[in-house]
Order: sequence, then structure tokens, then C-alpha cells
Amino acid sequence: MRNIIKYLIFTIGLAGLSYGQSVEINGQKVEVGQEDLVFQVKGLVCSFCAHGLQKGLSKMKFVDKKKYTKGVYTDITHQFVKVGLKKNKKPNIDKALNVITDAGYEVLKSYVNPTGSELKVKEYEKASK
Repeated sequence: MRNIIKYLIFTIGLAGLSYGQSVEINGQKVEVGQEDLVFQVKGLVCSFCAHGLQKGLSKMKFVDKKKYTKGVYTDITHQFVKVGLKKNKKPNIDKALNVITDAGYEVLKSYVNPTGSELKVKEYEKASK
């Protein structure tokens, strides 16, 4: 009985830790792992758009091309982009932002989880025209 209680406490603890590493973007729960970089993007509406962003972001040195589609997952329904990161390689978030904004999209937020237990969220102001 004691082992069952320990197992339940451990499982609940893991569930809580996992929950702390996910965000909701436009109604979709998105897991942000230690080797993920997630952007909430406005204006991403078609598969052609998604392909263009995948192509641009996958060229970056910190992207793990073995994950997702050449390192990038785009969700046009919920308006986010998830980039797989190479282990022990720090992402250049500013360069990734430039790729996305140069393609004509607005980045609302970015999410990283560098330690696996510390989700960092950055909000971006709308660019003035």
C-alpha cells in the first residue's frame, strides 16, 4: 500500500511538472519541451505559408532537422510554429524572429523551456508601420 501511495504522489508530481511546461495557443495545448522553441504567429493561414516558414527556419544552425518536418512544425489552424532545437545548442531567437517577420507574419509570443522546468514567455509589441 505504501508503494502505491508513493507511486501516486510521484505520478501527480510529474503531471504537475508536465502541465507547467505547456501553454494554450488559440485553444490548442502546446507542449514546450527543453528542446523546443515555440512562436505564436499571426497571419499564418495556408499550407504554402507553413512550407515557406519551415524552409526558412530549417536553415538555422540550431534547428534539429530530425524533428518535425525538417525541424519545424507549423499549425495554421492554431497559428503557432514549433522549432526543434539541437541538444546543447542555444537558439538564436532574434534570427528566428527575423525569418518569421521578414516572411510577413507578426510574432505575438515566444516560448522556451531551457532547463526543462522553467518556461519562459516573451511577448512582442506590434510593429508600428
